[in-house]
Amino acid sequence: MFNQNSPYLTASEQVYLQGEKFAEKGGLLNKYKLMHTDEQVSLSDLVTKIVAAAFLASEKAGAIRLEVRKKKALLGLAKVTTIYAEPLTRSDFPLGSLEAKLFDLATQYQLMKGQNEIWLLVYAWLRMDVTSPWARAAELIQAGLGERQLVDVITEKKLKIFTSTRYELPESTRSLAAAAPVQSVQQVFTDCRANRPEVWELLFKQIKQGIEKRKEVDTTD
Repeated sequence: MFNQNSPYLTASEQVYLQGEKFAEKGGLLNKYKLMHTDEQVSLSDLVTKIVAAAFLASEKAGAIRLEVRKKKALLGLAKVTTIYAEPLTRSDFPLGSLEAKLFDLATQYQLMKGQNEIWLLVYAWLRMDVTSPWARAAELIQAGLGERQLVDVITEKKLKIFTSTRYELPESTRSLAAAAPVQSVQQVFTDCRANRPEVWELLFKQIKQGIEKRKEVDTTD
């Protein structure tokens, strides 16, 4: 159980704030500068592992169950294997954390005729179609840290009309992240990959699917 009276990082927050220990190096067209270092990592790999950490940590805490099962497709003529986040009981993940948000979405979509597939929850979390859904996901992760007061939210007006928001990492959170052991999160990844390969494969596949489906389609001639 978590001690709500003292600051701590959830698994997804640990991955974000120690991204160089989890994500691949950034490439020319797929790079993201971390907040706590000048290192750049793969944006898509970082985001995918952050969201995967949230789901796996939620399952470990007893909030959800990751369940692989078949569903009908092609007007009922075929069946496909998919993965669901079945909500069990609300854990004490803090408000604003990705873990709490995904649990709420799993609960909401489970009531909607069992539409709580992983990809649909990720799709719903992003809320809108954008030109760069991976960047949008990273911004939402930063905004969640802002809700948790783990990063400073700085709002600026440009030309007295446009408002821009940026996030800065305070020294207190930098120290908190540096002291947080990554082994527990890495072990959750290792255990799932080794012991439940089908869950691992479908989880990562559907996280990517949910994000990619938010890519804005240009309908102009």
